[in-house]
Amino acid sequence: MNEPDIVIIGAGAAGVGAGLELRERGIAHIIVEAANRVGGRALTATGGLERAWDHGCHWLHCATENPLVPWADRLGIRYDNETREAFLALWNGGFADRAEIARSSALIDQAFGALHDAGKAGQDVPVSEVMPDAGDWTPALRMIFQLLSSEDPERVSAAAYTDYDDVQADWPVRSGYGTLIAAMAKGLPVRLGTPAQSVVQDGPGVRVETPRGTISARAAIVTVSSNVLSSGNIRFGAGPAADLVDAMADIPCGACEKVAFTLTDMPAEFRGRLFSTVQAGHAMGAIHFLIIEEGGPMLVHHIAGTPAREMSRAGPEAMTALATEHLVTAFGGDITRLITGTATTNWTRDPLVRGAYSYARPGMAQARRDLIGADTGLIGFAGEAFSPGWQATAHGAYQSGRDVAARLADRVADRVAGADD
Repeated sequence: MNEPDIVIIGAGAAGVGAGLELRERGIAHIIVEAANRVGGRALTATGGLERAWDHGCHWLHCATENPLVPWADRLGIRYDNETREAFLALWNGGFADRAEIARSSALIDQAFGALHDAGKAGQDVPVSEVMPDAGDWTPALRMIFQLLSSEDPERVSAAAYTDYDDVQADWPVRSGYGTLIAAMAKGLPVRLGTPAQSVVQDGPGVRVETPRGTISARAAIVTVSSNVLSSGNIRFGAGPAADLVDAMADIPCGACEKVAFTLTDMPAEFRGRLFSTVQAGHAMGAIHFLIIEEGGPMLVHHIAGTPAREMSRAGPEAMTALATEHLVTAFGGDITRLITGTATTNWTRDPLVRGAYSYARPGMAQARRDLIGADTGLIGFAGEAFSPGWQATAHGAYQSGRDVAARLADRVADRVAGADD
């Protein structure tokens, strides 16, 4: 089918959401995907280890409202919604006791509270200008913000950041977030290994050029990352779609990378916890470990912002060495005897992603909102960067895909009805 009603570009969470919406409406569509898999930034794979792990998104954020939770339940995807009092391990010259963990959490909560107040007051300034420090836990505060936004606080708009509608419910996906998105995509008309080279509105429809030929449709939905949009890899004809793409330079993706370790045993200080922060006084700042015990002990180191970009350029060996150095600082050299395998991600240098998830530069909060609501004719844009209140998340991308697909489906139906009159 080279003449569907709507062609979707990208088979990540947004593209899958768009496809599901169109299928439910009975709208003929196809999804073209440059990679040889579905899922986009949701990828559950071994990466050379003895077990699969989430290379990209892993948490069902805003879980009590997240539209992907019912999908997980329907498809038998396991997640952890257990409430734990002792979910965090902290190291800063030694492992913190319960009182110190409470103190550090209070300091960090106060800092994020100040950020929230400033952002909601419309202060479209760098986060670094409105977020106070957290005393001796300031490196951890900076690291947490980098992980949440994929960028340094000096580069992110406070007002845009606080557009996110957080309900403080985050559940890790034990079966794998990539596994969830792939299961949702089953039965959708996806063409893998088919990159879009150009998207042009042509009179009453659109043309999408691919290496496998031209696809003519009544409308198109583009769901690639904001950095791919800005890269110029997909050409757009003159018009509102091209104007929007030009503006995406101010809504870029930052950087976030991971190093995964499989272990023979979990260190006692990590057992029963979800994650840990290690402040080792390193130039790269504090680092974060996701703690996984189900299915065999595993630690997944996270790093974001400038440190992630620098380590990505340095390569997998340097990334692994940094994470190992922090483990050795906290546990001593014997920790290395527990490590059975390591693997790294490379989202920053992946030409089909070119980063992590989106943020808005200072001064661009309203511009981001305007881009989300922009009328770009028969070429619509969806993805986490185009989610009004769930940016930087897979469920935000999914819902954006459904919303844009619904809007374009109605537009296509109106045009068809008009032609028949």
